[in-house]
Amino acid sequence: MRKKKVTMLDIATAVGVSQPTVSIILNGSDSVKISQETQDKVISKAKELGYKLRTNVYHAKSHRRIALLVNSMNMHDPFINAISSAKVRAWELDTLLVVYDYEDNDELKASMLDSILNGNFDALIYALNTPAQVDDALPTSLPVLLLNCTNPAYQQQIPSVVTSDFLGGYRAAQHLIDRGYSDIAMITGESWSDSSIQRLKGFRQAMTNADLPLREEWIKPGNWSVKQSYLETESLLESHPRPDAIFCASDLMALGAYQAISHRHLCIPDDIAIIGYDNQLLASQLTPSLSSVDLPYDEMGRVAVETLLSPTPPDILMMKIEGDLVPREST
Repeated sequence: MRKKKVTMLDIATAVGVSQPTVSIILNGSDSVKISQETQDKVISKAKELGYKLRTNVYHAKSHRRIALLVNSMNMHDPFINAISSAKVRAWELDTLLVVYDYEDNDELKASMLDSILNGNFDALIYALNTPAQVDDALPTSLPVLLLNCTNPAYQQQIPSVVTSDFLGGYRAAQHLIDRGYSDIAMITGESWSDSSIQRLKGFRQAMTNADLPLREEWIKPGNWSVKQSYLETESLLESHPRPDAIFCASDLMALGAYQAISHRHLCIPDDIAIIGYDNQLLASQLTPSLSSVDLPYDEMGRVAVETLLSPTPPDILMMKIEGDLVPREST
């Protein structure tokens, strides 16, 4: 297995500060005043973990430019990690990455795309913050890559970088099985979501391979909601028999499961185990800490930039990036 590259989130978690704080320090920004003590801690921890510190200094010269067009982004969306990683990797490769966020406004998207096509860019990354298929006509006047999305019409022509959610769902279920759990339930995301569909397929496959019974009534729609997950966990806890483990298709839904289990005065993992998905910062901060499957957005951002800037086309047009399973106290 490829060794996971150290990210700013890893450093932030180790030091006990936010990821934006780490980004400001490591990128040498003076837009925000941060204490020297905190700066020293972050830089020291970055070196200790093996993070590649930026050494190149900007000189006034012509850089290659990549545009990244995304439907929506905010600091609380895990997909922000893909964009941050893409920016850093582009700069390491002497390239400027410019982000265009059209905020799910089709008219704004058309205007931004026109600006990109007339803006002397070398390439375009077309991104969605939630995995999905897109039907948009894509420009042919410059190299294009799809990030976190696919387009069937261009499947044999344009590279795409997506998550391997099927494998992630499989690994989550297999982890529970390896720990001795056999009566396993799952709380899914929204039914139309490709991420949820693939994670459920992986879960089913692991259960089938282990020759374990799969109760359809234990597959609950959580709709990515903390509240809905709480209600569905309540329902699971009322069933007879009840499951001994629950796979939540997101860390936020795992939070809802935690709340329902606590309300019943049950203990995680002694009475019931929980595993999440996304490996958000909250996973390590919950009590007990939450086992989770990493959503490899950092790696996806790097791969997207490296693929576009490579002088040779990729061997495989659809690149599925695997996320590591991070075991913690909840299992």
